[in-house]
Amino acid sequence: MCNLAFADFCMGVYLLLIASVDLYTHTEYYNHAIDWQTGPGCNTAGFFTVFASELSVYTLTVITLERWYAITFAMRLDRKIRLRHAYTIMAGGWVSCFLLALLPMVGISSYAKVSICLPMDTDTPLALAYIALVLLLNVVAFVIVCSCYVKIYITVRNPQYNPRDKDTKIAKRMAVLIFTDFMCMAPISFYALSALMNKPLITVTNSKILLVLFYPLNSCANPFLYAI
Repeated sequence: MCNLAFADFCMGVYLLLIASVDLYTHTEYYNHAIDWQTGPGCNTAGFFTVFASELSVYTLTVITLERWYAITFAMRLDRKIRLRHAYTIMAGGWVSCFLLALLPMVGISSYAKVSICLPMDTDTPLALAYIALVLLLNVVAFVIVCSCYVKIYITVRNPQYNPRDKDTKIAKRMAVLIFTDFMCMAPISFYALSALMNKPLITVTNSKILLVLFYPLNSCANPFLYAI
């Protein structure tokens, strides 16, 4: 949960950077566009947002897998996940997300393509492959989450099996949190996949509006969902 909260914090830093530039360049962005998009500020903002979104997806997937594992093997104390296992798994996630966010800064794709500093560069096969990889990882994560919750539901409904009430309650709460997050990401992934297949369903201008509305929504909603 702390990892997920930190990912949301990073998204907040990204939004703060974008908002401050918007405020600074109000009504005259055209005078600052090149300096902003090609400067270190946009790269920093882009790094924060990709790192935040991918760490969030990774953490939510790990939480789901942990809930599934805890409920499936509730009676097998010898198969319980230890804290050291969690450290190793999350360390691997941090490294992977850090590298994924770093790639556009070293020439694979670019954060300088659009004013909101997202890696929307598709001019080269390598840049296209990068975007496809990010989308594929998110789709795979969503499939894993759905599969795990279907298995949790089947396990809980099985009259021959009686998992601990605590595990079941946590799983239900996490389900609300996780599906809310993935529903926020679904429109972006859907339209991005259509664009990758050279069949864009919306214009570039509308895609920016979609990103501004939906992209940070889950990070803004998560703190309220944690409190509830």
